[in-house]
Amino acid sequence: MKKIIEVLKYVLSLALAAALLYLAFKNIDFQEFVAKSKEVDYTWVVVSILLSLVAYYARAYRWNILLEPLGYPHLNVHRTNLAVLVGYLANLAFPRLGEVTRCGMLKRSDNVSMSEGFGTVITDRIVDMVALLTLFVVALFMEYERFMTFLTGVFEGLGDVEGLMWKGALILGVGGMLFLVLIYVLYQKNHKVHDFLNDLFRGLVSLKDIKNIWGFVLSTIVLWVTYYFMSYLIVFSVPETSDLSWQVGIMLLVTGGIALAIPVQGGIGTYHAFISAMLVLYQVEKTTGVFLATLLHTSQIIAVAVFGAIALVVSFFIRKHHEPLSE
Repeated sequence: MKKIIEVLKYVLSLALAAALLYLAFKNIDFQEFVAKSKEVDYTWVVVSILLSLVAYYARAYRWNILLEPLGYPHLNVHRTNLAVLVGYLANLAFPRLGEVTRCGMLKRSDNVSMSEGFGTVITDRIVDMVALLTLFVVALFMEYERFMTFLTGVFEGLGDVEGLMWKGALILGVGGMLFLVLIYVLYQKNHKVHDFLNDLFRGLVSLKDIKNIWGFVLSTIVLWVTYYFMSYLIVFSVPETSDLSWQVGIMLLVTGGIALAIPVQGGIGTYHAFISAMLVLYQVEKTTGVFLATLLHTSQIIAVAVFGAIALVVSFFIRKHHEPLSE
């Protein structure tokens, strides 16, 4: 039954991706699409791909800071970065698989506890969510009318959006309470679950014990500034969008973040639909918008695939630590 559920989730995810891709590319002139690919200045695309390495290292460095108070003070940022890259690669295969994969990689290379590692990954994602919400608020202040028009257009097919939000909140609330009750029972009755949850909780609260607070803050800033330029620089590679303002870069980042939060493999379909819909609000013709969205998404996929594959190969040859690294 568990395997059947996993297969169904995968199939539904693919179906959603296919449906959104169809909507994004509907009525697109593919001859014009191909013609645009010959006009691209790929120097900007290459720079964006190379710049992604800065983001990967910033995330690895920040993850090391979270792991340090748990008894892993000497983790090497290069080895941690290998785990991060392989995790991103795994996410291309199945949504959210990367979080578990990168913990497994660090367990294999540096004997970091899976449960503690996963707790810090959740904390890492919470920090990213706060950063994205902050940018969301910034985007609302800068481009309120455009942003509200975009959100209304994206969700207009859902009917009573407010009613659906209340129903969703109720389902999540009741489901969450039942899940917590189940977890509590298992915590009390099963010593393996008890130990795992204790380690997981230690990882979750590691943020309050970090020693290098400025390193954590600066690496977070570097991470999101890099994400911004990875998106915005590619705007200059297409003649029709090369004059778009820096505010559009913020909108690309926020809109892309919303699209990638939806559990679809690699954001396929969601990214194309959301980015192209947002660009229309800046008088970017639909075919050009879909083309730029495809260029942005493809460059990110190439970066993950190339650097992730290299990291996977390298990880097989690095020396493994058989004991936890501690002072």
